[in-house]
Amino acid sequence: ANMDRWRWLPRDLGKQYLITNVPEMQLRLTVNNKIIRTYRTIVGKPGKTATPQLAEIVEGVIFNPTWTVPQSIVKGEGLGARLLASPASAKAQGYKVTRGADGYVSVVQQPGPTNSLGLVKLDMPNPHAIFLHDTPSRNLFNQDARALSHGCVRTDRAKELAIALAIIGGGKTADEAAEISDSGKYTKVPMASRQMPVYIGYFTMATSIDGLMRSFTDIYGRDTPVIASFTAPRQLKTN
Repeated sequence: ANMDRWRWLPRDLGKQYLITNVPEMQLRLTVNNKIIRTYRTIVGKPGKTATPQLAEIVEGVIFNPTWTVPQSIVKGEGLGARLLASPASAKAQGYKVTRGADGYVSVVQQPGPTNSLGLVKLDMPNPHAIFLHDTPSRNLFNQDARALSHGCVRTDRAKELAIALAIIGGGKTADEAAEISDSGKYTKVPMASRQMPVYIGYFTMATSIDGLMRSFTDIYGRDTPVIASFTAPRQLKTN
């Protein structure tokens, strides 16, 4: 099942790339087939917020991001109504809440230490709105079970990673990247000089970050249907 999943990825992953194995909850920065850095991750909860398997490109590093809260949280989890009922609470948490004439409620969290995206976000546009980002709740990286997010991949030491990418692909010096990060202002550094592919994989058996073949918990229960598909009769496709 895991060997079959490798067929879903390009044969050549690139000279430098990010790859995360969701069940392992680890991210690797790889250059010339050598792991340069590893980072713990927090991935999506099982069910509707499970992290999908993706292959995308980082288009930019966003320092001090804003967070436009998805309607699944604004409306589905009642955040918009709670914030409208308590403007003081909204202000304390850095939320800007607007309600249109049609009743549509928009919630945008401004940059700051309480922002749910933390201090950095890797901009990698995709139909699932999944990306890598920091978090203000960094204590959660100390847990062994870290399937806790709404689907995006929270990354430990994300500021370190963002500064590295701003240098590798954004043409910034270390001092320039650090200054942008410390400014507290929303700033996007385009990955103009080098592409940085991102692969979000799902491998329940793979080489771990310490170089050993290991098994990882099938947190989303994906192995069983994959294995079952191997023994199922072939379906004739007529169109």
